[in-house]
Amino acid sequence: MTDFPLTGLKVLDFSRVVAGPYATRMLSDLGADVLKVEPPEGDVTRKLAKRESGVSGNYLQLNIGKRNICVDLKAEGARELILKLAVQADIVVENFRPGVMDKFGVGWTDLSQANPRLVMLSISGYGQQGPERGRAAYAPVLHAESGLIARQAEMSGARPTDIQFAMADSYSSLHGIIAILSALRTLDQTGEGQHIDLAMLNVLHSADDYAHFALDDIWPKAPETLVWEAPGDRQILITGDMKWLWIMFSTKDGLADPTPAGADVATKVRLRREAMEQHIRAQESFETLTATLDRLNLAWGEVHPFGPDIYEQTSIKALGTIVDVTDDDGNARRTVQSPYRFSKSKSGIDSHAKTAKRGEHNVAALQDWLDMDDSEISALAESKALISE
Repeated sequence: MTDFPLTGLKVLDFSRVVAGPYATRMLSDLGADVLKVEPPEGDVTRKLAKRESGVSGNYLQLNIGKRNICVDLKAEGARELILKLAVQADIVVENFRPGVMDKFGVGWTDLSQANPRLVMLSISGYGQQGPERGRAAYAPVLHAESGLIARQAEMSGARPTDIQFAMADSYSSLHGIIAILSALRTLDQTGEGQHIDLAMLNVLHSADDYAHFALDDIWPKAPETLVWEAPGDRQILITGDMKWLWIMFSTKDGLADPTPAGADVATKVRLRREAMEQHIRAQESFETLTATLDRLNLAWGEVHPFGPDIYEQTSIKALGTIVDVTDDDGNARRTVQSPYRFSKSKSGIDSHAKTAKRGEHNVAALQDWLDMDDSEISALAESKALISE
């Protein structure tokens, strides 16, 4: 097993919440030295659904493995510090509203002048130059404006509500990684860095496998992948439309057609669905049902209640999806491991990983990155440019 793929890369991470921190967490898992630059008030997710002690699980999941310095960009010496760090960095990631980094004198123009080889990713809701560049754009806002919420509501027959997954944020982080690695490839070929302007609204439409319906002005047929009541008071999702399920149950599993001769289509659909519901519930056990579905080559999934038990499944354990770590108060915690499994390279975090406190690596990181001496670091602390808990 060789080293991590991104060993040697240095990432200066100004991002917070989800869009950005997930990208830099994955870069860290791949071996990059990620230095999170946190403001004095801290990343808001540190206290999101916080436990009695220790950092929140959300912050832990998105930021574990990174080093941390706490910088007040308004303080004397802060801008000069960031410019020095940018000279040493390969990558900068930020997700402020457009113009904020420029206001502090550390935007793309300033940083690229200091380091022409720099690759910088800026994630925003509507792009750096667009007419709505200044709008606040958390994931639910983009879910609403992209049509995702309305489409889901109409297809499910429910009231419009946001999906319980920060899709715009997470997908933007993943596309941000692709863009960063592409820019690094260009850097290898040309010697020039570049700025990546990634709009979350663009990301959602790019990743939407229903986009062609909207572009062609065709309302999509509601999906028929349904959840059924199963033996043992359990629920099961079976993929496939109603017509195909009926064919498989009736021709290969002995289910008789309950519809009378001459029945109209609506009656036929209703009676056949009721027959399938009874057929599924009447199986001897849940295991008998799944064996039948496997024999019929019908893909299925048990509907597991959301909670810690979802991580007790056989494949979760076999894949090593969960890893034991330590939070900023020294508590033993669990979090999600990197999904990458290489044949020759390493990825992910180990059980020695812990979540950094704000400013925990002020001294060590500045010594490593800038070879700063104690007097220089002390001067930055005295000016309140550097802050630690």
